[in-house]
Amino acid sequence: MKTSSRLSLILAALGAAFLLTAVPSYAAEKKTKVKEREGTWSNSNGKSGTFEGTTTREKGKKTREGSVTNQDGETATRKSERTWDKATGTGASTRTTTGPEGKTATVNSTSQRSEDGSVSTSGSRTGFNGKSQTFENTTTKTENGRTSTGTVTNAAGKTATTTGSVTHENGTTTKTQTVTGPQGKTTEREVASKKNEDGTVTRTIQVTAPDGAVSTRTETVTVTKP
Repeated sequence: MKTSSRLSLILAALGAAFLLTAVPSYAAEKKTKVKEREGTWSNSNGKSGTFEGTTTREKGKKTREGSVTNQDGETATRKSERTWDKATGTGASTRTTTGPEGKTATVNSTSQRSEDGSVSTSGSRTGFNGKSQTFENTTTKTENGRTSTGTVTNAAGKTATTTGSVTHENGTTTKTQTVTGPQGKTTEREVASKKNEDGTVTRTIQVTAPDGAVSTRTETVTVTKP
């Protein structure tokens, strides 16, 4: 497999794992609630920029819209929608990301809750290059968060395995996703979020590549409730 294909599969798997670990968080809201977020980011490569987003929750539905702008003024946007039917234990999710050049990547999935409380999800992702992958995942609640396992298969039939976890401890929420590619090489992404005394949230994102190289990104988020 070419290096670019392996990278595409790993990135797709990370994206799928990140999306899927959030599935059990669906909740029926009695009334519409809106949160707006904005902030700044910087990474270990000397890049920086700003971001903003809005999350709207209502009964059985959550939508998100947002954008990220880098130091060169280039902007990418993302829009997602999740629905959940508590009575049947079924849900669906769609997400569209548009890059600075107008190219789009999409994710579509459906979910089903089992009698034991776990949630099984399956779907597909089409990348900016037009190539598609399929994925499946099972998420289980734990005492202080949740765990997930799954697979992502690309158009060539190559499969990567994914594991993920979310923990809430000492005021910090940590999300970890690990992807093991067809050649056995592993990529890990960890996101740690902590609320500060002034009400802002500091989010640290660390990615460890298969060769051991580590890149970091730090975000400062301000949350408002219109």
